[in-house]
Amino acid sequence: MTLHPPTILVLLLLGYVMLGLQLAMVRRRLNEVEALRRWSWGNSLLLAGHLMLLARIVVPLPVSVIAGNTLILLGECAYVAALQQFIDDRPLPRWVRRTCGFCVAAMVPLALFDTPTRVFVASVLTPLPAIWGAWLVWRARHRVERSLWPVGAGLALIALALLARGGHAALNPSYYTDPMLPGGMQAALLLTSFVALLGSGFGFVLACTERATRSLEHLASHDHLTGALNRQPAELLLTNALQRARRDRSTVAYVLIDLDRFKSINDRHGHVFGDEVLRRFAQTVDARLRATDVFSRCGGEEFGLVLPDSDAAGALGVVEELRQACAAMGLMTDDGRPFVLTFSAGVALSPSGRVGAEALYRNADRALYEAKHAGRDRVVLAQPEAPQTT
Repeated sequence: MTLHPPTILVLLLLGYVMLGLQLAMVRRRLNEVEALRRWSWGNSLLLAGHLMLLARIVVPLPVSVIAGNTLILLGECAYVAALQQFIDDRPLPRWVRRTCGFCVAAMVPLALFDTPTRVFVASVLTPLPAIWGAWLVWRARHRVERSLWPVGAGLALIALALLARGGHAALNPSYYTDPMLPGGMQAALLLTSFVALLGSGFGFVLACTERATRSLEHLASHDHLTGALNRQPAELLLTNALQRARRDRSTVAYVLIDLDRFKSINDRHGHVFGDEVLRRFAQTVDARLRATDVFSRCGGEEFGLVLPDSDAAGALGVVEELRQACAAMGLMTDDGRPFVLTFSAGVALSPSGRVGAEALYRNADRALYEAKHAGRDRVVLAQPEAPQTT
């Protein structure tokens, strides 16, 4: 079967139109607005670039060559800028932007050269942004969505195909006297690079969708202000911890924490300062917990801790460390005065998981009440009661 370059370009134009429609619909629903906006610009530039290459039958050849290759290169740069924004949440490094600018400027004198030379120059310059994009994905492969991996692989394939085309053009210049004539090697390499570029676009949309889904799942299970778990998922994790404790014959500690006189903090210093107190408290607690511990916001200024495999001494030690850390947070009010945060806590234990979740919460709540009644800024260990099961 003979590959016909103009036919390939027509099919790719249809593909970029479909991708553009998908991007337009997805941008209305997802949160990755800036990255998707840049990718949409890249798709539009690539569409215009391939259209200019196809329009050489009605547009002067120098205009078609310069405009087409320049727009394609700019589209790749926009793709890479979108990747940088998506992965690192920052713009392209200055040296990468300068490299893209140099490549674009180098496209301008292409019309002065013969066709094989033009093919060689374009095939060497166009892969440079794609190489950086592939490196971005490879460097961040362990922390980005897996659906982004094919995007990096596609960009690497683009670079390899175009560089191979450039090398083939340098070794066989007579083969490239007219890139639009049917031909096996050049058409196959051209098709590989363009299809990989189009596939990378659809892969990027999938990665944005995956990130948005994860973000929605996080918002559904976590408190938006403090980042702590909401009460319902925390209760499920407490139940799981009790089940493991029954199997392992270990002890689960549950801690209820109430920030002292929080209403007066809002009344005296305003809700903005109160929100900052909650955020700083949550950050302080989260930084001192184990990976197996569970930190949740039960409501208002009340928080819960699930400490698996923790006896009374261990749980009391953790809470005491948190009390000291909160007192040393270095909060300052709007008028420049230091503010020291204190809290009261109740600790309840479930040896071998024999005390169920409801009873454990009730015991911790009773101990918390005793701590507040005794003057606040202290920790009380709940007295054991008859074992119960959920």
